[in-house]
Amino acid sequence: MPEEICAQTDQLFFSTRRIRANTVLVREGSLFGTLYVVGSGSFKCSQSDLEGYEQVLGFALQGDVIGLDGLCEDRQSNTAIALEDSTVAMVPFRDFVRASHELPALERLLHLSVSRELRRKSVAQHVMAAASADVRLVRFLLEITSRHASLGFSSRRLRLRMSRRDIGSYLGVAHETVSRSLKGLAEAGYIGVNHKELEILDRDGLQRLQRNTRGATERVCPSRKGQQAGAQAAVPLAA
Repeated sequence: MPEEICAQTDQLFFSTRRIRANTVLVREGSLFGTLYVVGSGSFKCSQSDLEGYEQVLGFALQGDVIGLDGLCEDRQSNTAIALEDSTVAMVPFRDFVRASHELPALERLLHLSVSRELRRKSVAQHVMAAASADVRLVRFLLEITSRHASLGFSSRRLRLRMSRRDIGSYLGVAHETVSRSLKGLAEAGYIGVNHKELEILDRDGLQRLQRNTRGATERVCPSRKGQQAGAQAAVPLAA
């Protein structure tokens, strides 16, 4: 919201916290009181069932707000864990509400954050609507690269900080399926994968694949049969 920057907003200060990789920032069931704005790095957000199975619900990147799920019942419904060394701004919710009375831009910022979170939920539903595991993965890759591009990073190259197990949990498939799908997409020439480094080689082709909502995805479309020999093979993501 660059149009809202003014002398008053420049006087707002919130504490920051550095979170090491694999460290819990917010734990499911804890009391709500603080919102966390991701300044750098990334997090996975998950829930656990009674038997301890972790279901990954999404991934928070720079600019995302963690903790909004605690607003309705005053307890956090998700656990957020850093996927890499990250930083967050800590925003005590009561202080935020008090400041928003004097600075309406803060209230609009909260509304925007909630709206973005709702949109992410609809994107997740779109990803999961595909019957094919390949198409789910394609939709995920398109979404995550688009989010990186919106932050000013490359829309073609990125480092997947999450493990193949995390991706599989998010997509509702086995992590072995994620590896096989990545390998198939690489062999078809759509992407290049080297450990956790990923490059989008044919975004238009992926866009066509992601519209396939039923059945299995063709590994190689007719126009690509002659390209298999030179396609870059995939190296499975680290677990």
